[in-house]
Amino acid sequence: MKTTLKRKLIVAGTAVSLLAVSATSFAHGGEEEKRSAESQYRHDVMMLAKYAIGNIVQHFQGKADQEGDVAKLAEVMALSASMSKAAFEKDIRGNEGHTEAKDSIWDNWDDFAARADKYEADTAAFAEAAKTGDMSLIGPAFKKAASNCKSCHDEYRK
Repeated sequence: MKTTLKRKLIVAGTAVSLLAVSATSFAHGGEEEKRSAESQYRHDVMMLAKYAIGNIVQHFQGKADQEGDVAKLAEVMALSASMSKAAFEKDIRGNEGHTEAKDSIWDNWDDFAARADKYEADTAAFAEAAKTGDMSLIGPAFKKAASNCKSCHDEYRK
């Protein structure tokens, strides 16, 4: 099996595993969150990035040191980003269930979509930088990709 195909299968397997873990997540107080199917899917897609970022930070802090894992985690982050805009295209305002998405996503779709496109491009660039193993490239690329998360959450997440 070619290395790139093998790597994509590993990333896909990791993504599926992370989705399974996030699907069983619990809200504060130990009660299971009630979401619509669409809200749960969006949440799971975003949780892929959250888990990847958390583990990347552990590597940066020296709390984890599995060789090559930052590049793999960067791929998971980029994979999640590549799915995020499409996960929000359906306007589910008025659906029953929990969501952290503000209505302003759909009121300001052009801005949200542009932010999602930038996030996707920046996480792809981070994944490429992470493959080099060169922290002088990895650090700034990660900071740029992660700042997209924060800016979008600040504007569009409850």
